[in-house]
Amino acid sequence: MDGILGYLKATDYLPELEGRIALVKSDLNVPFTSGDDKPPMVADPFRILQAAPFIRELINAGIIPLLVTHLGRPKGYNPSLTLDPIIGHLSGAIEKNVEIIRFDPERVMFNSRQFNPDYIRGLFKDGVIPILDNIRFHTDEIKNRDTLARALVSVVNLSIQNSFGTAHRKETTSNRIHEYIPGLAGSLLVDEIESHAKTKRPGSPYVVIVGGDKVEDSLQLMRAIFRAEKTTHWSNMFNPELNLQIGERLVDYVLVGGHLMYAFVYAQLTMLKEENLRGLPGDVKKDLRGLREVKLKGYDSSEGGGYQYDTEEINLAQGLLRLYNNFQFRDTNPLEGRRLIVPVDYVVKRGDTIFRSVQLNELLDDDEIVDFGDRTKDLYASVVDKAKTIVWNGPLGVDDERYIEGTRRLIDSIHANKEAVKEIGGGSTNFMTSAYEKESGRKFDMGFRSTGGGSTLLETAYDSPVTISLIMSARKLLEGGYGIPYETLRKAVIRRQL
Repeated sequence: MDGILGYLKATDYLPELEGRIALVKSDLNVPFTSGDDKPPMVADPFRILQAAPFIRELINAGIIPLLVTHLGRPKGYNPSLTLDPIIGHLSGAIEKNVEIIRFDPERVMFNSRQFNPDYIRGLFKDGVIPILDNIRFHTDEIKNRDTLARALVSVVNLSIQNSFGTAHRKETTSNRIHEYIPGLAGSLLVDEIESHAKTKRPGSPYVVIVGGDKVEDSLQLMRAIFRAEKTTHWSNMFNPELNLQIGERLVDYVLVGGHLMYAFVYAQLTMLKEENLRGLPGDVKKDLRGLREVKLKGYDSSEGGGYQYDTEEINLAQGLLRLYNNFQFRDTNPLEGRRLIVPVDYVVKRGDTIFRSVQLNELLDDDEIVDFGDRTKDLYASVVDKAKTIVWNGPLGVDDERYIEGTRRLIDSIHANKEAVKEIGGGSTNFMTSAYEKESGRKFDMGFRSTGGGSTLLETAYDSPVTISLIMSARKLLEGGYGIPYETLRKAVIRRQL
């Protein structure tokens, strides 16, 4: 089969795909900046610029792309999250006018006047490229359901996956659609998969850094990362050098920051029992007992303000602490016997004053944790300095623009490590790295810069659902499972194997 995993590369079959309408899934979910009276503007077009060359290649080959992406996190139709703000950047990047196929919330489907093969072919003939409005307006998308898949295959002939940013999710446009039409991998996705293969080869110490604001998603992914073994990935299963390492852990340390800090602070405080306090100084014991009901301010702006205490998040964090941390605050050596490393101090906003090194037992009601403290910066830098493999996703402060010191210290540390296999992922991670480069006038050695955030973390532990779906689709095509309309493509695939 084509590719290192048995998927089909779209660029290998451009002549066979000419004239067909292809659903081309890209990750165009870019960060925005906006003032009080200004419309949202693209802050960093990195993902658009990464996706554009492959889209242009398809157009030049006579393949009709129907582009699809999500923007933000809508739960159904939300007019504030239409794709209008990105269309100018996208048009410039692919050097074609782009038309949005609008979503009709009353029909819970895309506009029927636009959403049909004849209209789409007409646009392409006129030099205009169609894009479906925010695909997550349709509630079937994130639930990987059939109604949307059937509607799409009435319009398109095949699927081309070029969105690594959503590869960790099972979605209709990434998975279910391949029940009906063949799926191939776009150039950007191929580059991502093959680059991620380097981080799947165990090089110890192996360090994963997790920040950002998707707390529950990150906690679930961390659980998978801790369970991963050196032979978990298909490419390592039959490696003779690893035969004696079956059952050994893949990742040595996971460092946390960003909005996860709140979850782990509450988890530590709410799981404390008297036996956990034994041996601690009296004043520390007293402080910790008093903090069991602490109410912190934080990043969540829900009604009443402050951090929205999420029971599921706290339970997940408690489980990880029990298994992989063993109450880090108790010991002078926070690395000994631990794989999960949480901050040992915090930058705290208390009223109008910023305190740069507040320990867990020193927190007060209404404190706002905004970054990790100076001791933690040094601790994390010492871990990164000795690493042979580094994977990082998500800013480590709670605000990408105001609280950047911890993230920038991490960037400096990763850059300074010249021997490790390195990878960073996610829109905000790349944005903050690029902003630091621009401000400092330096280019940082961060290894591979992935478009995917959660997908980067998932690839540490497993192969993504999209990759697996493409492998199964390739097999179905070879077996004739898609029928006569795809016989030319099937024969071309067979020829490449001879």
